Amino acid sequence: MRVAIAVHHVRPTGGQDRYVLELARHLAGTVELELIVMRAEGVPAGISVRLVRPRAGPMLLRAEVFARAAARRVSAGRYDVVHTVGGALPGAGVVTAQFCHPAWAAVRPPASPYQRLVTWQATRDERRAYRHRNLRAVIAVSQRTGREIAAHYGPLSVPLSVIPNGVDLEAFAPASGREPGRRPTLLFVGAYERKGLDVAIRALARLRHDALLRAVGEGARGRFARLAAQLGVGDRVRLEPPKDDIAAVFREADVFVFPTRYEPFGMVIAEAMASGLPVVTSAAAGAADLISD
Repeated sequence: MRVAIAVHHVRPTGGQDRYVLELARHLAGTVELELIVMRAEGVPAGISVRLVRPRAGPMLLRAEVFARAAARRVSAGRYDVVHTVGGALPGAGVVTAQFCHPAWAAVRPPASPYQRLVTWQATRDERRAYRHRNLRAVIAVSQRTGREIAAHYGPLSVPLSVIPNGVDLEAFAPASGREPGRRPTLLFVGAYERKGLDVAIRALARLRHDALLRAVGEGARGRFARLAAQLGVGDRVRLEPPKDDIAAVFREADVFVFPTRYEPFGMVIAEAMASGLPVVTSAAAGAADLISD
C-alpha cells in the first residue's frame, strides 16, 4: 500500500508536528510511505520525504503554493491513501482535525488585518478539505474538536471518528526519583499567548509557596518577563525556548500547568500524565476529557 502524508512541516517540537512524526514512524515498514512537507526535522531514516520549498514570504502565500504543489505530487504519485491535517491539502482522502480555526476565532477574534486574512484563508482551506469529493474519512483528536468540525463545516458526507493523540510510553515515563533539595517546579509547555502563560504567572503570584514556573515555548518573552516582574515573581519564572527532548523536561517537573484558552487536544497534557505529573488545565482543552477531577 502506498501512503502519502501531506502537511506543512514535521519536527520533534509542537504537538501537531509530533503527531505526524510519530504517525510516520509507526507506519514506516508497514506501508510504502512518503511525507510531502515544506520542512522536515527528526524524520527517522528510511522514510521518503518530498520537500516542497515555496519562496520566502508570508505563511498564507507559502501555504497556497504548498497546497498546489502537493496536489500535483499526489496526482502523479498514485497513492492508495492520502492523509493531511486540517486544510493543508484540500482533496486528501483522510483528514485529521487537529484545530478548528473558526472555533479559535470565536474565542480570540483576530486583531490585525493580517491575522484576519490568515484566519479567513485557513477557514476556507478547512472548508474545502471537509467538503471535497475525494474525502473518505475525518478523524477528530477529541470529542470537543469533533463537535466544532460538525458545527462549523457539517453536515459531513463521510464518517467522523474521534481518536485521541497517542503518547510514546517508552519516551514519556515517570522520573526514577526526585533530586533532593530541589525547589518544586511547575511546568508550562506551549505557545505563551494561546496556552495561557499569563494566567499561570498570575496564579503563581497568588501561591503561598516558593515554587518555580518553568515556561518552555514560543512567545513575546519580554512581555511575559515584565508581567512576572510586576507581580513580584520575576525571579521565579523561567522563560525558555522549545526543546527537542521534551520528555526530559517533563521528568524534571513536579506539576504540569496548562491554562489554555483554546486547545483541540493538547498532546502535552497526555505526555505530562504519562510522565507521572499531576495536571492542572482548563476545560477548553480537548484532552481534559482524559482527566478525572
